Amino acid sequence: MKIADIRVINADQPRCQIPLVEVETDTGLIGIGATQAPVKPIAALIADIAPLLLGQDPTLPNRLWRTMNEGWQAQRGRGGEGGVAINAMAAIDMALWDLTGKAHNVPVHKLMGGAVKDRIMAYASATAYDYTGSLKNGRTTWKTPVQLATESRAYVEEGFKAIKFGWANRFTPADLEGLAAVREAIGPDIRLMLDFGCPAYHDDGWTVKQALDVVRRLEPYDLYFFEEALHPYDVEGFARLTAGARTRIATGESLVTQRDFDRFIDGRAVDVIQPDAKQIGMTVFQRVARHAEAAGILCIPHSPWSALANAAHLQILSTVTNGTMIEYVAMAGFRGVPYVETLQEIMSFRLVETPPTLNDGWLELSDRPGLGLGQFLPDAIAELAELEPVDFP
Repeated sequence: MKIADIRVINADQPRCQIPLVEVETDTGLIGIGATQAPVKPIAALIADIAPLLLGQDPTLPNRLWRTMNEGWQAQRGRGGEGGVAINAMAAIDMALWDLTGKAHNVPVHKLMGGAVKDRIMAYASATAYDYTGSLKNGRTTWKTPVQLATESRAYVEEGFKAIKFGWANRFTPADLEGLAAVREAIGPDIRLMLDFGCPAYHDDGWTVKQALDVVRRLEPYDLYFFEEALHPYDVEGFARLTAGARTRIATGESLVTQRDFDRFIDGRAVDVIQPDAKQIGMTVFQRVARHAEAAGILCIPHSPWSALANAAHLQILSTVTNGTMIEYVAMAGFRGVPYVETLQEIMSFRLVETPPTLNDGWLELSDRPGLGLGQFLPDAIAELAELEPVDFP
């Protein structure tokens, strides 16, 4: 069995940010994968990378990762050490793991040594940004304390045991009223996280001292972790913040190479590392998760965007002890939002034949071959092509 074709099946959707990839063999077997980046550059990069893999045995993803990562850079010289080049390879790599599992008729977790648990907690990945209000007002609008509390209760009623809000740099007394409303609404037993994130860490003058001051002001709300409080490559800054904070500190979604992650893990610079299989590939993700496990650092991945991300993370984290949660799309926060609601429904629930099963807030491990997703559904791909994106303030 040899690789016969590698293609981006939604390459004709230029505004899509989740390129969908198929790797097909000469026997007709197909593996599926995805990344998160603009479709056009990913399609161009995959067309450039594909000749390295055509004719190769697809059931050797570790070897083929090296072929891509080292071979493509050797041909192109410097500049391929990260960014969208790695994103393109990540989508291919995910498809290769899926294909390998299908070829052997086993789930990916068995290819990786077998699962140590059969389910992992999902957390609702929400935002304090008010899509509807922003469209109405023509400017960035944030949800009120009442809106935040109502939405949070909805997640608890759906069975979620953990919730994260994208919060940005909003820590005035008025902003913290919203956080207090969330904590009161969900009670003390539900895990609550905040994401500072991009572009907030680009604020002029933002320092480790300021980040530490914010983390200490957040202590009354009992956060499970505080995410991406500093520039994502600031290892030294994160180490200082982690050492000085009682709240867990998390980062990793913007990192793209194993060496990037090694610096954070070896330096004990975070409490929670957040790789993303769509960004770095399942091969590297597995290495990062195991490295973090040995260092006593939690591995809680980034990205709720698509059934493929959920399945890839579930397959890998089931094989390690430090993978305690998986980020999951929070649909209650997207109800009624034009474009976004339909996009999330398609990507998470209608894109593939058998999306991961969420049961009372837990993602259940599948024993179906490969990622357990089957194949992409043509009707869903066609529906994606017909969506009209909305530009939110």
